[in-house]
Amino acid sequence: MKILMVTMAMDIGGAETHILELSRELKKRGYEVTIASNGGAYEGELASCGIPHVKIPCHSKNPMHMIKAYKLLRELILKERYDVVHAHARIPAFLCEKLHKKYRFRFVTTAHGVFNPGFPYNILTRWGDRSLAVSEDIREYLKVNYGIPDDNIRVTINGIDLDKFSPDTDHSDIEREFGLTEGVPRIVHVSRLDTSPAEISYKLIEIMPDLDRRFSGIECVIVGSGNEYESVKAAAESMNKKLGRRAVIMAGRRTDINKFASAGDVFVGVSRAALEGMACAVPAVLAGAQGYIGIFDEKVLDVSIGTNFCCRGCDSTTSDKLLCDLSTLLSRSKEERQRLGQYGRETVRKYYSIETMADDAVKLYISAVKKSPINGVDMAEAETIERYLKYNPISPKNKKYDVLISGYYGFGNMGDDSILETVTGKLKTYAPEIRIAALTKRPAEDSKRFGIPCVRRMNLINVAYTMKRSRVLISGGGSLFQDTTSSKSLKYYALIVNMARVLGMKTYIYANGVGVIRYEKNKALTARTVKRTDRVTVRDRSSFEELVSIGVPKEMISLTADPAFMMSPLPNSEVRRLRESYGIGEDERYFAVSLRRFEGAQRSAYRESELIDALTASCAAIAKEHKLKPVFVSMQPGLDLELSQLAHDELMDRYGIDSAVISPASGRDLLSLLRGTEELRGAEFVCAMRLHILIYACSTAVPVIGLSLDPKIDAFMDALIYSGLISVPELTEEKLTCTMKEMICNREAHTTELEAESVQFKSLAESEINAVYSLL
Repeated sequence: MKILMVTMAMDIGGAETHILELSRELKKRGYEVTIASNGGAYEGELASCGIPHVKIPCHSKNPMHMIKAYKLLRELILKERYDVVHAHARIPAFLCEKLHKKYRFRFVTTAHGVFNPGFPYNILTRWGDRSLAVSEDIREYLKVNYGIPDDNIRVTINGIDLDKFSPDTDHSDIEREFGLTEGVPRIVHVSRLDTSPAEISYKLIEIMPDLDRRFSGIECVIVGSGNEYESVKAAAESMNKKLGRRAVIMAGRRTDINKFASAGDVFVGVSRAALEGMACAVPAVLAGAQGYIGIFDEKVLDVSIGTNFCCRGCDSTTSDKLLCDLSTLLSRSKEERQRLGQYGRETVRKYYSIETMADDAVKLYISAVKKSPINGVDMAEAETIERYLKYNPISPKNKKYDVLISGYYGFGNMGDDSILETVTGKLKTYAPEIRIAALTKRPAEDSKRFGIPCVRRMNLINVAYTMKRSRVLISGGGSLFQDTTSSKSLKYYALIVNMARVLGMKTYIYANGVGVIRYEKNKALTARTVKRTDRVTVRDRSSFEELVSIGVPKEMISLTADPAFMMSPLPNSEVRRLRESYGIGEDERYFAVSLRRFEGAQRSAYRESELIDALTASCAAIAKEHKLKPVFVSMQPGLDLELSQLAHDELMDRYGIDSAVISPASGRDLLSLLRGTEELRGAEFVCAMRLHILIYACSTAVPVIGLSLDPKIDAFMDALIYSGLISVPELTEEKLTCTMKEMICNREAHTTELEAESVQFKSLAESEINAVYSLL
């Protein structure tokens, strides 16, 4: 996973150290981390641990700086295509939000503190898709002031490296550098010395005469820098002059904070600095600009954790409180101070480890990628997150859709509509943010059904407008390039592919069934169209050979499986409801039959009445001998419901056999009815003239008999180990009954074969979903 951390600067400070330690731990885990900021003291440390730093002036409200930062961030994000952009301060978050709206990258933030939520400050404040809050009170601040829902906020910690911040840290070099006196009491205070935080430094300097009277030779080391540094330094020099010795030592901006923290007898500070002092087993006094807790011990653990050791909402810090608590601590025995110090270190170990902080960030990223509630993420999900990163949502700002799907959609054909439903669902499984639209016959109805925007397929002006705003065209699945139905159909699908290419889209002829193509002009048009596409896959060997025969180079073509193999079944409770609604008892055994009415040359190849006579005779024989109920499935009611009803009536009138006629609402409903489970027995076998019910049966390991009058049935059945294939013109009662009996007698063997084959087909089909992400 590629992560871009964006912050104001990498100078001395709690948030900056948080980013440094987090980035270091993420890199250790194998994540690619880059930091963008105005630079600072930590640039050297970033370089030493191999974390790239890009200098971008995100530190200033100056309009010229912000415009420059915006342009540099845009260039960096579009070039590197980060999986997640993580902002850590108000100005960086504001800039990232502006870019996020145009380019759709995954954008998250960490709230390290609270800001004035009033106007005009609220204009600059943005929190991204998901946020980490470094304390519970900041979480409440985000919820109350910005309306961020619980599912999008997680409380994190300031993780501390216990190896780096340790009582065993050698600090002899800084003692020599600053001439620290050995054996005297020493207070260490680490803070950003800006206007508000510097108040603690002034108060410490103010109480030094009182401390000096009580603890001879005491020293106070102040570490940090900021806009108040020179004023604090002047106050320190004035106090030193008053005391007649160097009692207050100004260390300035440092990166070796661990050495200073371990060099003290008492640590004064808040937030991350306090935790670093505690990690060195030095007793701490929690005092900051936002409040005062005092000596850290068991009694103040809850309030300290609740404010992330920032003291927000607590009583104000005063000189008297500081003097009292510092005097108390320094008066205690060495053993008692060691006990308090060790308690502080164990607190850091238990609640503030680097590993926990990194886990929180990883959960944030997983939540942003999968669009799932952040507090429901399990770290085990990190092991499979790579499959979700195949799709990157970053796209040109003028593109509204990632994918536009074209096919025989919206005509009420269950098989084709199930392809659109399945492909859309699968694309969204590992890319929840992917934007999909489709060309269909009835856009208003189809948009509601499929849950995606739909465009009227014959409104070519609107189609072209949509293509200009889309990135990849998927043409398929289904049998689109064939002229058995009509030449008009083939020419339409060729036109759609060529329009998409001319309008700048990538084109993908996806899991097509190709052929039969009878006319030379159609062959030439198909070959020209296919050869210009970016990717071509066909669903069977026959289609592969058809394309090669018309001049498409075989190396361009990949063999896959029909997308319907990726369809998942409904839960058993839903299947029970469906069976009941269709009049199929829970314990009733049945087989499924699907008929269709052909037109033109295919219709003249057989007599419909003879087909019905032979079929119903076979169904009656099987129903009587094996106590099975025939279920006629209409997959396109406008074309085949009448034929199914005719067969149902014939069975009752001639043979007295009860049957059912059903028109499932979706391919998923039908697949779920056919499928068997431990609780519910599915269909004994399927006998069909329709391709997709054969595919549903195969994918659920139900034996199949294909009644062939269409090349796609032959192509599919040829791919199976066992081929129960009967040509419709050659169909007789005897042949069909014999085949049905064979299916029943050898059902277990056929089921085992189909289970293995369906796994292969499903794997082939799913590999093509990854190909879509690659094209994007």
